[in-house]
Amino acid sequence: MATILSDASRNTTRSLRGLISIPNILSLDAPLVAIGWQWLMLFAFTNPATRNEQTLTAPMFTASTVVLFMSVWLIYTADRLLDCRRMDFDRKASRRHRFAKRWSPIMWPLWGVVLMLGGLIALTHLHRELLFAGSILLIFVTLYAAAVHYLQRGIPKEFIVGTLFAIGVSLPVMTSRLTLSLVIAIGLLAALFVLNCLCVAKAQRASDRQQGIGSAILMFPHLSARLPWLAGMLATASAVLGVSGLIPTSIAATISLSSILLIPIAVSIDDQIGGLTASQWGELADYALLLPFMVMAIVT
Repeated sequence: MATILSDASRNTTRSLRGLISIPNILSLDAPLVAIGWQWLMLFAFTNPATRNEQTLTAPMFTASTVVLFMSVWLIYTADRLLDCRRMDFDRKASRRHRFAKRWSPIMWPLWGVVLMLGGLIALTHLHRELLFAGSILLIFVTLYAAAVHYLQRGIPKEFIVGTLFAIGVSLPVMTSRLTLSLVIAIGLLAALFVLNCLCVAKAQRASDRQQGIGSAILMFPHLSARLPWLAGMLATASAVLGVSGLIPTSIAATISLSSILLIPIAVSIDDQIGGLTASQWGELADYALLLPFMVMAIVT
């Protein structure tokens, strides 16, 4: 009986680990994180009396949310598919890259369909200012992608990705108003996203080293041990700025809580606490960024 229960427990744990990985494998985790923070930024910085179809009214149906979700999925999926072209799969490789390699004959056509559909929605439904700002951001994303996939090494990509991601989720607010409070919030958000990327890079540094894929963790090895401290500093800074009224309380609290969640994740990557592999702890880092959905459910 004890053996049966033990086997059942192991099977359940294995199933839960598999469920944790599914959004990451399908490139759905980053788009979900993006729309969560977009909604929270709109809620915090948009006057309720002026909210319309382009901001927060029924956010799940707005064009900006749909386009953001598609855009982030396109960027992350393309990045993995391009990585696969130069990776040696006889060496250590992440599950998301193995998935992308296996299903690339289907994913490339799907990528093209999503690109055309997203472009059509953007051109027909986004207001002019947001469309222009998105186009400028797309240029920077394209330059980043070209640099990463042609230069490969010597680019601290986590810092670039985190910054571009923060700007991307904030574009609807930035195109309607740009204040000191908003600039500070975007800076803190960029720091949070950079920390998330660094945790992921720490989790997959073994495979990145074997595959010759550059990352800030490999470029600055001592940074790995400092991630928990940096997350604690970000949590403290966000709380102080929120209490002082320099940024909205909802933004400050969510960034602080997300940073605090990253602390045990950053520590557990090396120790593999809870029976999870380093890669799985890296995948959990994205779940720490889904708190905006909880905050929105509480405050709306």
